[in-house]
Amino acid sequence: MKKTVYLLLAGALFFTACKETMEEAPKSLYVRLGGNAAIQAVIDQFITNVAGDTRINIFFADAAADPARLKKLRDNLVNQVGMATGGPEKYTGLDMKTAHKGMNIQEADFNALVDDLSKALDKFSVPMTEKNELLGALATMKADIVEPNASLYVQLGGNAAISAVIDQFITNVAGDTRINAFFADAAANPTRLMKLRNNLINQVGMATGGPEKYTGLDMKTAHKGMGISEADFNALVEDLVKSLDKFKVLPKPKSQLLGALAAMKTDIVGQ
Repeated sequence: MKKTVYLLLAGALFFTACKETMEEAPKSLYVRLGGNAAIQAVIDQFITNVAGDTRINIFFADAAADPARLKKLRDNLVNQVGMATGGPEKYTGLDMKTAHKGMNIQEADFNALVDDLSKALDKFSVPMTEKNELLGALATMKADIVEPNASLYVQLGGNAAISAVIDQFITNVAGDTRINAFFADAAANPTRLMKLRNNLINQVGMATGGPEKYTGLDMKTAHKGMGISEADFNALVEDLVKSLDKFKVLPKPKSQLLGALAAMKTDIVGQ
């Protein structure tokens, strides 16, 4: 009788062990998402969504204009998602705080980014459980991506950075045969040139929220009778863009500064 009991116990233990061995281990999020191929498809759609999203595409303008940078961004995103979800990929890019430092990304910007990723996941019918897990992983990065709101002046780098941009801008204009004739008299007079430089620095500083005070003429009066055409104005903008690009001013503050200049166009052209 005792032998029979031992045999029954041994049999029960054997079948329990077999059952545990045969049961599959929980699948990683990476596997449940569909692996590398599925993640690539989602990321490609996500990038397309962001490119068409006027709420945030300015942050990616420089990368979008450079195929090599865009591919690097895309590959980094694929590897980051792959690694974060349990796949074999290795993310070798910057940490999130360093990568987004100075971009002045706000909560609304972050939410728009999440919305674009959510739409990409929905396009490929990613189940709700997996979708929420992936979006949850993105949510944990929020504190390293979103920054306290900063004035345009701070985003540009303050007086020193603005001064450097203006000095380069003046150099660009001086060498631009399309428009340098407008500044010939100032260029020939060091005192006038310094006054022009300081006025520009103070004007940009004041307009972007800095402590500088612009005391020069208003734009309509300053440009009256100069006969500046739209083509001349566009050349001026181009020279400023080149200066901003030289100092690697980020897309958002660059766009805001150029927008402030565009608002002056009617007071400059045709006066």
